[in-house]
Formats: sequence, C-alpha cells, structure tokens
Amino acid sequence: MSIELPVVGYRKLSVYDYPGGLCAALTVPGCNLRCPHCPHMELVHHQLSMEKIPVVDLLESLYPRAGFLDAVTLTGGEPLLHRGLPDFLREVKMLRLKLKLDTNASKPRILGRLLEKRLVDYLSIRVVAPLSRYREVSRSRVRVEAVREGIHMVRRSEVPHEFTVTPVPGILETQDVLEISRFLAGSRRLVIKRFDPAHCMEPSLQDTEPYGDKELAALGDVAAPYFSEVEIEKQ
Repeated sequence: MSIELPVVGYRKLSVYDYPGGLCAALTVPGCNLRCPHCPHMELVHHQLSMEKIPVVDLLESLYPRAGFLDAVTLTGGEPLLHRGLPDFLREVKMLRLKLKLDTNASKPRILGRLLEKRLVDYLSIRVVAPLSRYREVSRSRVRVEAVREGIHMVRRSEVPHEFTVTPVPGILETQDVLEISRFLAGSRRLVIKRFDPAHCMEPSLQDTEPYGDKELAALGDVAAPYFSEVEIEKQ
C-alpha cells in the first residue's frame, strides 16, 4: 500500500517525546498558521525542497525495533494537513506501538476520525493565543470556531493530552496566558514552552529577549489554578 505522508525528520530514539516511554520521533512539514514566533520556519517556507523519507523505509526501520520502543511521536508543522496520516497511523498501530500527535487542533474533522478510530494514544495541543486573538497572533485565516471545536473534542475524549503555550514578550503575555488558562480550566496539564528567538519565523523578533526563568515561573503561577499540573519547559 502506498501512503502519502511527507516525513522530513526521523529520530530513531527519543527519551522525552512520549511521556514515560521510549519513542521514535517523526517530523512532517507544512502548517496552516504563520505564527511569527514559530521556531520551525523551514517546515513552512522550505517544505517543497526538503528531502523526504519514504514511508516504506520508515516502517521497515520501525518493524525490528517495535519490541524495544514504546511509541512513535509525530510532530510538525501540522500533521493533520496530510491525507496519508490516518493510513500511516494504522500501520504503526499494527506494530503495537503507541502514538503521540502534536497538533494545533484546527482540523477537527480529521482529528475526530483519528479519535473515533483510536489511532492516537496521546495528544499535545499547541494553543497559539487566546481565541479572541487567534487570527491576529497566528497571522492566518484559520477558522477560530474550528480551533474551538478541536480543543473541545480533545477535552471530551478519553485520550490523555496536554496543552502547550509559548509566551513571547510583546506577542503573548500575562493577560493572554490568563485568558488561555481560563478557557482550558479543568484540563490536567499545561506546558509553558520557551521562546527561541534565534530560529523564529519573524526576523524582527530575533533580537527579542525571551522570558527568563523568573518570568516563566510567574506565568506558571498565573496558570496554576486552572490546571492539575503546570510544567515549565526545561532549557
């Protein structure tokens, strides 16, 4: 069977990309958002010229290691943009491996199919901004109601999940983190990511001083009442 899924990155072993397990980590290109602070510019602007790893080669590589690995993680970019994703997940499931998907949840139709077919075991949802500022911060015409639907779908599901947010001075600040936290109130886990100005999409942000440990800890305190667990990404 031919599966159309462009994979441009493959780490054969990761100890941190799947909670509590060893995994292989795959990266797919393309995204429907244009967030200025995104650290993956090449996956958006240079995806056509990036060398792709054939899916058949990936599966052949995973097969003999299925007894050693616990899971496979797919990140991007935005994996939900690719039609071949469900077929690929089914193939991985046949190896008895768990699957983690990193997504912005803006494609609720395909996300719902993955949840219905039980093709995902863990979800990490990137929350770009409060819904009231989603288009502004993402610099895209994404349907905000689709994002809302996708997030609600994840929260209603029985699939373990986390939400992530990346505070950026001048773009996503304390009030934004508070608004996001209130929207997600009652969720189990929030991960506060560190802004990396050296690799961001918008060149004008490369001189921006990112929040330090104290500022991130203070933002964690703002979010803490609304989640069971708040984690600050390690350096």
